[in-house]
Amino acid sequence: MSKRLKNLITAELESKFHGADSVVIVDYTGIDAKTTGEVRGALRSKKVKFTVVRNALAAKALETVGLKGLRDILVGTNAVVYGGESVVDVVKELVEQAKKVEKLKIKGAIVEGQLLDAKAAAALAKYPSKKELQSNIVGQAVGPARKIAGQIVAPGRKIAGIVKAVIEKKEKETPAAAA
Repeated sequence: MSKRLKNLITAELESKFHGADSVVIVDYTGIDAKTTGEVRGALRSKKVKFTVVRNALAAKALETVGLKGLRDILVGTNAVVYGGESVVDVVKELVEQAKKVEKLKIKGAIVEGQLLDAKAAAALAKYPSKKELQSNIVGQAVGPARKIAGQIVAPGRKIAGIVKAVIEKKEKETPAAAA
């Protein structure tokens, strides 16, 4: 392959990886085209991209966009998986696909500048997703305010209950007095 063509491919990969703060490297050796297409389709539904790469070109492109350290992992047949809501969502989907397609293997990842080996990258699937974490934080922030609001309203509810009971008692007494 000519140097010019390599530079064009590297530039294209750089534009694809630009803005990604995390990527996962997978080995898809021995998976037929139909199965690879099914895996890509499942990933695409989660807004995750599966890009088959030439190792040297991918390593250069990833380093250029700030994702350094994958050169040692990029050996053999590889694809770079990136995108989605968060890297946790990407890994969760890859683990699901690996259950269906045994030959699909997670080799490693770069997560916000941190290099993870295959075991650590696969362990990300056990963590809550970004949306789950956000909802937990919001719940914890709103919880005390909800308790305070309940404490403020409680005396008013008691008074309203007492007033209602007095009204009901008077309504029962009034028909008897009229007779």
